[in-house]
Formats: sequence, C-alpha cells, structure tokens
Amino acid sequence: MALPLLERFVAEINARSFDAVIDLGDRISDEDPERDRLLQSDVAMCFGRLLVGHHHLSGNHDVACLTLADNEAIFDRPSESRSLIIGDLRCVFWQPDVRLTRARGLHLSDGDLDELEELLGQDERPTLLVSHVPLSGHAQTGNYYFEANPGHAAYAEIAEIRKVIAAAPCATVALAGHVHWNTLTTVDGTPHITLQSLTETFISGDPAESFGVLEVEADQTRWVVQGREPVSVTLPWRRVKSRWRTPLPTFCGS
Repeated sequence: MALPLLERFVAEINARSFDAVIDLGDRISDEDPERDRLLQSDVAMCFGRLLVGHHHLSGNHDVACLTLADNEAIFDRPSESRSLIIGDLRCVFWQPDVRLTRARGLHLSDGDLDELEELLGQDERPTLLVSHVPLSGHAQTGNYYFEANPGHAAYAEIAEIRKVIAAAPCATVALAGHVHWNTLTTVDGTPHITLQSLTETFISGDPAESFGVLEVEADQTRWVVQGREPVSVTLPWRRVKSRWRTPLPTFCGS
C-alpha cells in the first residue's frame, strides 16, 4: 500500500496550495542495501512529482543499510542538519545520528548536540524544529512498539537535548515522527508534536493514511492531521520565548 498511498498524497498536495512538503524520515522498512536503494528510489520518484519544494530527514530505517550520503544522492536533496526559510517560516532541520539497533538504542554522536545548539542559537525568530526522533522524552504508555522499549523512542541524552532547547533564544515548536502515533506534549514551554505515518497499521489494522498540515498565521499555529486518526490542534505561535521555572527538586520523605 505504501507507493499507492504516497501517489495519492502527492496528487492531493498538487491539487491544493502549500509552501512545501516536509518528510520526517523512515520512508522504507530496511532489508538489505540493494533492496533499500531500490525502494528509496521508488519513493524518490513519487516525491519528484510534487509541484512544491520538498525537504527530507532520514530515519533509522533509511540508514540501517544505506548512508546519509546515499539518501541525499537518491533524493537529490540535502540530508545534513540545516536552517532555512520556508514561506515566512524559519525551520531548523536537525539530523543527528539516527542509527538504531535493539542492543544499541538511540545515542547522539560527537558534535550532534553542538550542532543543535548552534542552529537554534543563530536566530531569535520563532522556529519550527524538525527531527526524526521526538525530542520531548514523552511517555510511550500504550504504544505498540515502544511501551516496553522506551530507549528506542528517545535519545539517551534527552536531558541534554532538553537543556539546549530551553536555553535557545528562539521560541520553538518541535515536529517529529518515529514513534508511530499522533501526540502533543509540552516540555519547558515548547510544544512537541509527533506525526503518524501514511502506512502505520498498529491502531486499526488498516493503513493510517496520515499526513499533517501546519499553518502559521500571525500569532497562531494550526496543526491538522488527516487520515484514519484525525487530529486538530491550535497553538500559540510565540514571538517571545516562554521560559518555565526550574522544576522543584525531589521531595524528601520523613
């Protein structure tokens, strides 16, 4: 169902008016280098039919057998971390190490955190922070994949990531994929959104046919997920950073 669903998505996007399409990664289920290259090429051909710009991050399945450079060559699009303006919206695409095995879990590589700090620190304008793996560290209770495997849903360095986002000069809304469901979590005043995929089946048994539409107008953000599990959320698009008070220390029992 993946390619037919993606073709329908492309047709719907082309029939409407959008500034860009953002791909959050995990375009394939990895098998082996030869097969993965073929599957990624099929996906790239679909994206190539879009009439608007498209921007990509790579997920753990995309780099299980291929490299970031391989993905960049197949899609003819940048794969590294970067900051850019889409329409009037400042976006930071963070591409840290997303390699994941059952034994390894998710860990940043040297320089990943510094890169995030540098990108967020370059500008005080409100920013959409886009990553494959969620950066909220939110609970996975009830998640088919991750309830019993939370170390595969967030980076081991989540506390350090959280500090970088909280200390950044820009107000931020964070958008990610990876965890296979639609969620909204607020951490340190930053809203964190996750998006289900087109093909996810763990909720109903049928493909979710899910994609999200983000609209930013004046001081408001509207996030609408379409598909079998629809979501509609309206959030403030803050011009000034919201800074929450430092949480209290552990309560001591008597």
